[in-house]
Amino acid sequence: MTVHHLLLREGLSLKVEDQGEGRPIVMLHAGVSERHMWDAQWPWLVSRMRAIRFDWPGFGETPQVPKEFSYAGDVLHVLDALDIPQATLMGCSFSGGVAIQVALQHPERIERLVLVSSGVPGYQASYHNPDLDALFSEADQAFLHGESARALELMEKIWLIGPNRHADAVDMGYLQRARALLQASDRPDEGAVFVDQDFSAVGALDRIRAPILVIVGDEDVPEVIESAQYLAQSCPNVELHEIHDAAHLPNMEKPEEFNHILFPWLEKDEDVR
Repeated sequence: MTVHHLLLREGLSLKVEDQGEGRPIVMLHAGVSERHMWDAQWPWLVSRMRAIRFDWPGFGETPQVPKEFSYAGDVLHVLDALDIPQATLMGCSFSGGVAIQVALQHPERIERLVLVSSGVPGYQASYHNPDLDALFSEADQAFLHGESARALELMEKIWLIGPNRHADAVDMGYLQRARALLQASDRPDEGAVFVDQDFSAVGALDRIRAPILVIVGDEDVPEVIESAQYLAQSCPNVELHEIHDAAHLPNMEKPEEFNHILFPWLEKDEDVR
């Protein structure tokens, strides 16, 4: 395995895992995890493709730097540094939104998109649950007041277990692995400024011509499920799959079902241009 230490911006060295040969796929982790969330997909991908994964700044083994930053810009920096003119992007959660932004702003760099439990920049779901909104608010307040244990407990309930399930209904092996990665995740430093916060993909998704695979768990947050349906309705070249009894990290919770969807789709020999 090749491990690169890429200087993305002043003071920030990004550790990037880069293995395999062939068409490149860049794997972008969720905000409640880090790069090892893709472990169940990694061996197959590196045996057939060039697979790249890294921790976002402030997550896993990558430190945060309190400066202006762009997640989409960081993806482009990685592609440029590794001399990759075009790649498949696979993003989970907020990283799916990052992949969408790159596809809209730099379509020539995108071969395909895999959007897992993905957000859509600028999209406001119509479904709202007051009880779930209260959980989000309590988690935010816990983070704000430094109550990390309580914040992690709430994030686990919302994202890893799912708002409509109890922990005893979830496989304990999955939950332990996902919990460990959640504990390694973080938020951007208070001094960091996210420059793309006003970017919106609403009304522009029909411009994405690259093939898109959308995967979502049916026990995910309802707003995320609605976003997946919005993507399926708005993108011209899209395939939507819903995984039963899975929350926000279906590739970890139901890896066999997830891989059964992902791997054949990636192997399709189609002209994407």
